[in-house]
Amino acid sequence: MIDADKLQERLGASEYRRILERCGFDTSGERGTELEGILGPSALGEGDSGNFAVNLEEGLVKDWGSTGYQGDVLDVVQDTQRLDFQEALQWIAEELDLDADALQSENGSTNSSKSTSSTPRGDGRANGRPEMPEASNGLPEPPEDPEPVVTHEQVSNWHGRLMGEGEAPRAARQYLVGRAVTEGTMRAAHIGLAHSPGDNRAEWWIMIPVPRRDLEEAPVVAVKGFGFDPEAGDWKRKDGRKIPRNAGSAALLNLVDATRDTDSAVVVCEGELDALSAYAQGFHAVSGTAGAGTFNPEWARLIAEMKAAQENGVVVAYDGDEKGRSNAPDTAEALHGAGLEPHVASLPDGKDVNDVLVEGGSTDLHAHLAEAEPYTPPEPELDVSEPEIEGSSEEAIKEYEPFPLDTLPDVVEKYVRASTRALGEEMPPAMVGVPTLSVLAGAIGNSAKLKLKKSWTEPATLWSAIVAPSGSTKSPAFSHALRPIRKREAEAKEQYEQQLAEWKAQEDPDPQDKPTRDRFRTGDATPEAVVKILGENPRGLLLARDELGAWIGSFDRYANGAADLQFWIEVWGGIPVSRDRAGEGNTTVTDPVVPVTGTIQPGTLKEKLGEVHFDTGFASRLILCEPPSRPKRWTEADVSHTVRASYEKLLRLLYEAPAGVEVGLSQGAKELWIDYYNSANASLEDRPEGPLRALAAKGITHTARLALVLHRCRQKSGEVPTGDDSTVPITEATMQSALRLGEWLTEETLRVYQEHNLGAEARPPIRRFLDKLPERFKTAEAKEIAEEDEVARRTLFKWLDDLQESGALEKIQRGLYEKT
Repeated sequence: MIDADKLQERLGASEYRRILERCGFDTSGERGTELEGILGPSALGEGDSGNFAVNLEEGLVKDWGSTGYQGDVLDVVQDTQRLDFQEALQWIAEELDLDADALQSENGSTNSSKSTSSTPRGDGRANGRPEMPEASNGLPEPPEDPEPVVTHEQVSNWHGRLMGEGEAPRAARQYLVGRAVTEGTMRAAHIGLAHSPGDNRAEWWIMIPVPRRDLEEAPVVAVKGFGFDPEAGDWKRKDGRKIPRNAGSAALLNLVDATRDTDSAVVVCEGELDALSAYAQGFHAVSGTAGAGTFNPEWARLIAEMKAAQENGVVVAYDGDEKGRSNAPDTAEALHGAGLEPHVASLPDGKDVNDVLVEGGSTDLHAHLAEAEPYTPPEPELDVSEPEIEGSSEEAIKEYEPFPLDTLPDVVEKYVRASTRALGEEMPPAMVGVPTLSVLAGAIGNSAKLKLKKSWTEPATLWSAIVAPSGSTKSPAFSHALRPIRKREAEAKEQYEQQLAEWKAQEDPDPQDKPTRDRFRTGDATPEAVVKILGENPRGLLLARDELGAWIGSFDRYANGAADLQFWIEVWGGIPVSRDRAGEGNTTVTDPVVPVTGTIQPGTLKEKLGEVHFDTGFASRLILCEPPSRPKRWTEADVSHTVRASYEKLLRLLYEAPAGVEVGLSQGAKELWIDYYNSANASLEDRPEGPLRALAAKGITHTARLALVLHRCRQKSGEVPTGDDSTVPITEATMQSALRLGEWLTEETLRVYQEHNLGAEARPPIRRFLDKLPERFKTAEAKEIAEEDEVARRTLFKWLDDLQESGALEKIQRGLYEKT
């Protein structure tokens, strides 16, 4: 056995870097030993979100994202390579080309507190993993004759321990029975209990073997194990997560029994416990052992060969969260491709199959399966693209990604989460979360600006819109986001009416003392109305409309709408604006802050957002979000008084903050911002001129403004030190959250653009110039046409070269061109 202490003596920063890179950490190009914002392996939970801190001096990692994972290099190797402790030592030695014989322990132990003891390899340890080629989808492709990772004898030993006497076996069986897994199922599935008295992670492990039942002798090709705490009667956890002890590559846990008297469809579950409890309650069930997002098409073929699937059908019943719902269609597509006609069930929010069975029994699960919607494959899109100008190809339409709730300040996250649940089990959090960002920006108003450098400050202004069809609960969700503001509006109106009555009751009321009404929100989008309200409430104002179509469609190039459009663009930028009102003279607002939020139907958005919006840059200032529509389901959940009161207190503190604060960046936050700014601007060069490039460019500004919003919320809610508002800079952690949230909002807006082909009529200037040219023309004719447009006039000859290189033009002879 390799001595861990001897191995540790051979490891330094360069060795740690090499090991971590081999395990999936992206430290390439990073200098130094204290690294921040590192991309990590998906096996540790965060994948490509870039929240890992890495200490190469000591070989330590920590995820500052939602999982909170932390550990040393040995932990990382065990968790990413699915190895036990001694196997991890051997793996490291092989990766570093070290002499394993020289690292052997003299007395047979590992001499390390991390040792899993000298328990024989047969108890709870996989006896080797076969090398497996990678499939095109990134999953290991099962070999024709896979080697077993444990023997049937070992599985029997584990199972015998689970079904035997003793406090730990009884506690494990009792736990499984409480989770709707019968003892008959434990026997049928050969669930076991491993014992590792020297393992510091857990002493007891519930083990789930995964045999390939379609092969001769049914080799056990994977094992799913989780640490168990007999005293607590529950899984043992580290940082809130179950402690895994797995062997083998991703595999299909097949619990379909053709001999059972049941007409159940085959239920495709997200987790092993889901499948086991479904089987125990009379259902045919299967589960992939690597989670919802890694369903292998090979498994679809295996399921399609099952008689139960052919006769009774297949239902994908993934967890009732955004990850499960976003991945269920992919699994259904794989099943459809294997010749099945799958359905997709919609489980209650936050619940999985096991939860449904524990809380409501098989009757409830039957009900959810009966309501499952048939999967309909997407219609193939016709290729109606124009000939490409150089660099004009666009990305494929991406799938909707879940809203990153964990980037929000704690008080805000709890309110958004509770409001979402109160609207029904199926509501995506973005329906409330995105409008809430504009609400918070309105509460901040002009009380604070972000100072990126001496000559660059950004206000809190954010314009957001939820794109959703009629009947999608968009209006109730919008009401939740606006409810605290409407409450403040009602209280302010009542106070104003009382003050006005008292003023009128005076014998000779002084016009200079006439009270004004505090305003926090308006639905009137006319510049005159907005300027008037801002004149009386210079701190700022939220424009909130349940339907934004009328506002977007009110701008007309040939009428007053053109001036109104320019007004709103100036407001977004914080540029002083003014308006003349009959009988009231001129009103000027020097520091306008008017965040906007609302909803709009997809068809209305496509109809109203026209060429003028893209040409002027108005469209790129809009943050769009189109969460997936879900069927409504009744829920008794509501926002608790405590959550609502905490959120309303935060809004009150934001509104009460004095104006004129300029917030700077801490050193760590500044470094993150500079890296992001340079990278984001460099990526713009890969995009062609047009709406998508303009949108991506404005996403950089949105990210800066989000940093300000998140910072002020965390400051006023006590998550970061308060002190003097102007002396507390934005922290590195807040900037990381802003970068994640900004990236999500930009990518989601880009996705909505592509989903609805927005901006199609806003063709690049070079394409419009080409349209004006005759089929065959001389250079002089092109010059004459270019005189009509300042841009074309300056770039005429470059455009002619670009059009030739793209194949849109052919030069017949000197000075003579023809369209192709």
